[in-house]
Amino acid sequence: MIHPILRMGDPRLLRVAAPVTRFDAEFDALIADLFETMHAAGGAGLAAPQIGVPLRVVVFGFDKVQRYPEAPPVPPTVLVNPVLSPLTDETEEGWEGCLAVPGLRGVVARHARLRYTGVDQHQQP
Repeated sequence: MIHPILRMGDPRLLRVAAPVTRFDAEFDALIADLFETMHAAGGAGLAAPQIGVPLRVVVFGFDKVQRYPEAPPVPPTVLVNPVLSPLTDETEEGWEGCLAVPGLRGVVARHARLRYTGVDQHQQP
């Protein structure tokens, strides 16, 4: 099911998301909905809080995406309860957008090297 994407200014986007503790059929449906919503919006990634579900889960991946035409393909990925660890203090700037801020893009500084850990929807690292 395609969900509406919350827009910047919605107070639900300011809440701290809770860890996922239940990996059941309802959670599998959420994952499917996140991918369907992301694809319908032409996005490269989508987090559950962006559709009003305050859980620590993000999906991303694409073969080609209009928003980032030069980007190499990224396999469909589900990341549950992510932990992000910078591997260096070095940063890189790049153009980014957010589905919660339609029509607006900007240059954003990000860590040049980052390790992310978590599990997928089957609780596999």
